[in-house]
Amino acid sequence: MNKALMESYYQTYNSENVAQLRTFYHSDLEFISTQGVQHGPDEILKTYQYLTSIFHDEMTPTDIVISGKVAVVTIKDTFTAKTPIDDFMGLAFKVGDVFTLDLTGTYEAEAGKFIKITIDILG
Repeated sequence: MNKALMESYYQTYNSENVAQLRTFYHSDLEFISTQGVQHGPDEILKTYQYLTSIFHDEMTPTDIVISGKVAVVTIKDTFTAKTPIDDFMGLAFKVGDVFTLDLTGTYEAEAGKFIKITIDILG
């Protein structure tokens, strides 16, 4: 695990290039968030494609701490509505509306691919 890998991951995430994003994920990836646990790249990328169909989702790492095979990242995640949205996390959005989440991501890698990602909302 290294800082260049993490920076490349966020650049790819923000590009909305699903095929390229898949290259970062181990086939046994486990993704844990407030929404529950997802397994494997297909499940995770399905959620990603849904989110990026309604929002431009830009993750900006503000701090990256690497320790062996683990990176802990503080993230500012900015969502900009691409379409009117009646209900997302209990909120309604017009095109262009923006909201931001402060997150912590813990990324574990095996053979240069993420095998476990845990995302927590701060505050």
